[in-house]
Amino acid sequence: MIKHRLIIGLLIACVLICGTVQAVTLRISVTDEKNGDSLADASIYVDGEYVGTTASDGTYSYDHSGKRDLRLKVARRGYQDWTDWVDADRTRILVEMTRNDETLTVEVYDATTLQPVTGALVRVEGDGLSRSETTRSDGSAIFSVRSATLYDVDIRASDYYDVSKTVQMENTERIVQYWLFRKDLLGVQVRDAETSEPVEGAEVFIDGARAGATDSNGNLPLHLRREKRYSLKVTAPDYQPYQEDRYLEEDNVLFLVHLSKSAYPISITAFNELIKPIAGAEVYLNGTLQGKTNQYGRIMLSDVHAGTYEITVKAPGYEEWSKVCQVSGNGEDIVAELDYDRASVTIRAEDPDQKPVADAAILVDGKVVGVTDGLGCIQTALTTNKVYVIAAAREGYENVSVDVEIPLGTTEFTIPLVMERTFNVWMPIGIGVLAAVLLGVVLVVRRRRMGAGRGRPRGRRRL
Repeated sequence: MIKHRLIIGLLIACVLICGTVQAVTLRISVTDEKNGDSLADASIYVDGEYVGTTASDGTYSYDHSGKRDLRLKVARRGYQDWTDWVDADRTRILVEMTRNDETLTVEVYDATTLQPVTGALVRVEGDGLSRSETTRSDGSAIFSVRSATLYDVDIRASDYYDVSKTVQMENTERIVQYWLFRKDLLGVQVRDAETSEPVEGAEVFIDGARAGATDSNGNLPLHLRREKRYSLKVTAPDYQPYQEDRYLEEDNVLFLVHLSKSAYPISITAFNELIKPIAGAEVYLNGTLQGKTNQYGRIMLSDVHAGTYEITVKAPGYEEWSKVCQVSGNGEDIVAELDYDRASVTIRAEDPDQKPVADAAILVDGKVVGVTDGLGCIQTALTTNKVYVIAAAREGYENVSVDVEIPLGTTEFTIPLVMERTFNVWMPIGIGVLAAVLLGVVLVVRRRRMGAGRGRPRGRRRL
């Protein structure tokens, strides 16, 4: 029995010893195929099963029985997958991974016109790659590069500043876009000398040739070579021409031009309603007094800058005249026709005893303006410095009419109208006829009475 147990123990020990001897540790080292750099975080698969990732030094140790060959797979982002068979007794293996190829597209545009730049030379360098391409009609150049790699991009084009950039490729294709600024770009900026506002539509001439007109912001981009002298001329409607010679330095990028408004003569003549000149009328431009008209109703202003002005003319006894005028070209001849002031006129109708006559119809120059109130009055507004025919009419009263002049400069005026009561010529005649008829009736009655008295017997005589 004891021998039996001893034999079994020896067998088990042999099995254990044999198993221990046959166990194998496979050390896997993962590196970049090009530069030999260790690749951390590479995923390790054995016989299709994920077993772990490489450490920071790019290594991974895998223990197995050593009885059979292994199907090893290594995968990492940005690299092509690596797969191969490993002998069962192998203890070390070096896996060199190849980076994936990706597409890098470089697009180049003009910074001023926003149009593609054709024919620009684009150079890409990095990871042992050095290639140059010329941009096509759409401004693009295409390169095949490695993923997860840093590249230097240099761009050159005639009359443009060079551009140098750095591009980090990931695991997908990438499109990068760059502006190119012209070396010969010069901006001309035109402003109003007084207000500093932009002048739109200003014509710019370089060496006598028209180069273009400024936009709504007063700007015009030009392409001029540096280190050269140019004749610059700028013109605009209602502005004085600007001209000078300038030497364009290498670092000059902007010409600032201030234009001064042109000055024009204007005349202002003031007339009244009768087309007679008004002397001494005050003339204002945008609220500022410029002077007074002469005996002919005229004033001359010799240097009025082009622009829009509110012109106002004032004179005693006249309503204010105002008009907005555009001063440009050869100046302006402005005629101001001033209306007379209007006065508040009270028309009062009364009888000879100065008692008010109400409900009397009032006419001014033959037109009815209303009827008098209980106080015999009516008010109306009439132009001064004019003669009016004022009339009144009412039943029972004689019509009355007077010519009245409203003095110039008058603000209030009263016109009294005395109305006589109407005298009826038939009334005395009627009264006389009635009295005569009555007198005739009385005489007839009396005569009849007297006749009756004489014909009656006085009494009988006695026998």
